Amino acid sequence: MKLILALLAISCVALPARAQLGIYGGFTTSTLTTANTPRLNGGTFGLFYDGHHFPIVNFGIDARVVALPTTDNVSVTTFTVGPRAVIHLPRIPIRPYAEITVGGGSVKYGTGGTGSYNDGGGAFSAIAGADLRLLSHVDWRVLDYSFTRLVGPHANQHNLTTGVVLHF
Repeated sequence: MKLILALLAISCVALPARAQLGIYGGFTTSTLTTANTPRLNGGTFGLFYDGHHFPIVNFGIDARVVALPTTDNVSVTTFTVGPRAVIHLPRIPIRPYAEITVGGGSVKYGTGGTGSYNDGGGAFSAIAGADLRLLSHVDWRVLDYSFTRLVGPHANQHNLTTGVVLHF
């Protein structure tokens, strides 16, 4: 928690330079810790703004939606926002990043009766991944792992995503 507060404090006092906006989308596969739920496949979409740049680390904010449509009466949709840190090493085209996000989500599983759930609640995520620069404005999101705690159904979600990032 102290690390998160320190990162936020640094990002608030740093002078913005070379601000960067990015949008991304990708294929996501996910599991829930709820009993008898299948693997879910869908997408992760979002945008980030890296407004504070230092020699090796950039700080910004990310907003993302994870949409895992109904499969065997199970669906999950989350929207979260939070700070991000990106490691930027000169002459190395891969950029690892980490994020802590909060927001809300909607979860449905079961067809009614015991063991079913259809409601929303809070969502908290810890995210880590790496983007590989392909072109000056295009990255391949090689891997994005997110652990999300869904407060309403008291379930954990493990997501793996790969996709494309466009920089502006």
